[in-house]
Amino acid sequence: PPELARRLAQVGVIEDGAAAVPLLAKLRPGQRLVSLAGALWRWDGYQEREGRSEAAAARLRARRRAEDVAVEMKAAAAAAAAADAALAAAAAAAGTAQSAERSARTDREAAARALAEARGALAAAETAASRLAGEAASLAEADARLRAERERLAGESAAAIAAVPGADRLAGLSEALARARSAAEAARAEAAGAMAAVSTRQREVEAASTRLVAVAAERQRWQARLSASGGQTAELDRRRAATEAERTALQARDRAIADELASLATRAAAAAAARREAADRLAGAEAALAQLASAARGADEAVAQAREARASARAEAEHQSASRAEVERQSGDRFQTSPPLLAAKFGFAVDSVNGDSAGERGAAHEALLAERERLGPVNLRADIELAELSAQSETFALEKAELETAIARLRGSIGSLNREGRQRLQAAFEAVNAHFQTLFTELFGGGEAQLALIDADDPLEAGLEIMAQPPGKKLQSLTLLSGGEQALTATALIFALFLANPAPICVLDEVDAPLDDANVERFCDLLDRMAADTATRFLIVTHNAVTMSRMHRLYGVTMAEAGVSQLVSVDLQAAEKLLVSA
Repeated sequence: PPELARRLAQVGVIEDGAAAVPLLAKLRPGQRLVSLAGALWRWDGYQEREGRSEAAAARLRARRRAEDVAVEMKAAAAAAAAADAALAAAAAAAGTAQSAERSARTDREAAARALAEARGALAAAETAASRLAGEAASLAEADARLRAERERLAGESAAAIAAVPGADRLAGLSEALARARSAAEAARAEAAGAMAAVSTRQREVEAASTRLVAVAAERQRWQARLSASGGQTAELDRRRAATEAERTALQARDRAIADELASLATRAAAAAAARREAADRLAGAEAALAQLASAARGADEAVAQAREARASARAEAEHQSASRAEVERQSGDRFQTSPPLLAAKFGFAVDSVNGDSAGERGAAHEALLAERERLGPVNLRADIELAELSAQSETFALEKAELETAIARLRGSIGSLNREGRQRLQAAFEAVNAHFQTLFTELFGGGEAQLALIDADDPLEAGLEIMAQPPGKKLQSLTLLSGGEQALTATALIFALFLANPAPICVLDEVDAPLDDANVERFCDLLDRMAADTATRFLIVTHNAVTMSRMHRLYGVTMAEAGVSQLVSVDLQAAEKLLVSA
């Protein structure tokens, strides 16, 4: 083809690697050298050693072998047809010879029987002649009788000869037997030649049969593969049936979930009733709290009164202490003694001055002091602080009600957002899963794959699992596949995401590195389809020649001179148009 001719025009063939050294520096962009042993030197410095098995070369060898086998099959079929014709002719000639031989044998057997009969008659005649000769010897005495007897014996001999059946045909039968023997020998010689020709044809037929057996074996291998594919189809049918059963089970599960949702609705109604009851209890508790607050205010007033009484008692105690000190001073100044000694000196009790018991007054004084210490100092801002705390309590109650309303609204918004998020996520998941299954089958040329949500029933909290089944393998997780299979599966998932929600730009870095030539072709075909179906521009980072040949524009770095790098851009579409116009 012209495309292959243009490609091959940029390829130089050399004897071995030694001849490539002086030519490497002269290669221009797009040119390459190939040795007869299979080594490759490309213009950008890429090299491949000898003896590397390429899939393309294997396909070419297989295609060439198939063509040779087809030619050999045609030649073998022609040789087999010729051998069959020769065998039929030889079989016809052998049949004719065998018929002639059977006729000759029949004639020979008839002649042999006639000869045996003639020999029997001749033996009987010889016996009779011997007997007559004996009689002639015994009658030799009488000459007359002998002559007469001789004449009589001659007559009897002639009569005996005349009496033998077929004796006159003995010579003719011998000659016929000789001719039959000659014809039989000629037929044997002709049959021997025909058998030699048949043997030669049989050897040719055996050689053709050997080739046909090889072809039949190869056909049986293909039929075995076809049977295997049939078994795989049956396996797929079985799995489809299992999937249908699972779908039925899921539908039953959906019904169970619907029943559970109804039960949950009933429980939600009960919970709402419980919430209303709790709200009623909360209102009662708040009323009780108001009563407790009123009681607290009464207690605060009592505490204030007690503090005032304590202050009065403290002032009275200080006054009494000052009076006692003044009495003691005056007693010392005027009587030069203390009041207790003065009372003993004058014969009256000090406690009788005020008419109260000193011990009772002391105990009451101590109690008042303890009460004062317990109550602490008097808070003159208690009413102001109580008003401020009441205002703060009312503010806090309003803020609490607002917060509860906001929390209820926020929970409702969160619930609606979660419902909408679940719906959108489920729709996006189903769309991506459908695209992923289609692209996986297209990339692998068969098989099946699917995405699964795991670890939770809620899509917003579930994880994602990729299950793939390449052709000829069982369904398994992505981590159990080979590198090339993982690359193709990931590519199918990425393109499925782009089909579900296209982006303006997609950068793929060395995606085709673990792929062979056949899978690279499939990847490039899918890439062309994606570029045509979506508005996404794909930027591919690759070193694969097949991928680069399928791109619209190439960007690369070359080293035209040693140590000097240069950016190169090639528009392949413009180059193709230029070649077509040229």
